[in-house]
Amino acid sequence: MNLLTLIKISWRNIWRNKLRSLVVIFSIVFGLLGGIIIIAMSYGLNEERMNNAVDTYLSHIQIHNILFSEDYNIKHTINNLDIIEKAINEDERVVSYSKRIVLNGMLSNSNGSYGIQVKGIDPEEEVKVTNTYEKIIDGEYFKSKRDNTILVGKKLADKLNLNLKSKVVITFQDENYELTSLLYRVEGIFRSGNSRYDEMNVFVKNKSIIKNLPGFKGYHEMPILLNDIDLRGEVKKDLIPLSSDNIVEGWDDISKELAYANEMLSAVLYIFMMIILSGLSFGVVNTMLMAILERRKEIGMLMSIGMNRYKIFMMISFETIFLSLIALPFGLLTSYMIVDYYSVVGIDLSVVEAGLENFGVGTRLYFKVPNEEYFNVSLMVFVISIFSSVFPSIRALKINPVEATKTI
Repeated sequence: MNLLTLIKISWRNIWRNKLRSLVVIFSIVFGLLGGIIIIAMSYGLNEERMNNAVDTYLSHIQIHNILFSEDYNIKHTINNLDIIEKAINEDERVVSYSKRIVLNGMLSNSNGSYGIQVKGIDPEEEVKVTNTYEKIIDGEYFKSKRDNTILVGKKLADKLNLNLKSKVVITFQDENYELTSLLYRVEGIFRSGNSRYDEMNVFVKNKSIIKNLPGFKGYHEMPILLNDIDLRGEVKKDLIPLSSDNIVEGWDDISKELAYANEMLSAVLYIFMMIILSGLSFGVVNTMLMAILERRKEIGMLMSIGMNRYKIFMMISFETIFLSLIALPFGLLTSYMIVDYYSVVGIDLSVVEAGLENFGVGTRLYFKVPNEEYFNVSLMVFVISIFSSVFPSIRALKINPVEATKTI
């Protein structure tokens, strides 16, 4: 009996009891479907969180003075700014950049005070780097001709009961460590999708800061947007030699928790998928053991007429593997269609909006599964099916042909 004949026999054997085989196949299909949807949701949430952070406040690269990164004293501005700007303007990998004045201080009104970080920006430059202007839910994005207008986050506005045209005072230390207070009027309220960020950050025009600090010059932060996020390593290497007093960081250097979550996601999902498939493998093993018990006399007769143990082992193994391999394409195809649909339409999660904003995630979840994950899942199913075939095959070899043929 050659291998092809053995494969044909195994294929026919699994359809001798169609109901039992279909139950196992459908259980594997639904297991694959559930596992891949969980993967799609996890990748979608992670990408939404990362993109929201990058587009709202991180950008791809940021430049600061090393000393400013340590103590946030406003006198530590970016060194060699002219040289850096020239290099950036000549770099085709750079889409746009902005220059910010960053102050740590207190925002106060009649309802109380709150610690915040003030970002002094050029509104026209900032719209090319971040999407804060798209997040305005009330008011306008620096349309007023006045310099002393401010944008505040929704969470901060709720805490201090701020509305449009509300007056607030920002207090901070100047370069001489003296307290300085500036009066602003709320022009807009934004919601970035990250409630912690909205609570801690406000935007003002950098003109208003420079005008009130005559001795101050320079900028503290330069966010840079690239045409490809994966180019950040190359651009960093090119910018670092321009000044030893500055620190050049990618988004993953600034937000290490996001980078760590991004790196660990695949490993965690593989473990999760392995648990699902391992659970399904027990069902396959149990089904095959029942089949072997029912066919005990048949297997004993095959042994009696000269079928060797190797071929018995291979026959049972093929039957077990076939159950998984039949389910695999149906599970992958169904999963792909669902993921493809919800990658465009998304799922509305507005009922848990407040909780999602604490993690920097929007209210609409779009599925995403990298193409290589389908291959990896297929490989996992194939490996699990091979391991699942071993125990039933060994159990079949333990059948005594003499005793088996005597049974009714």
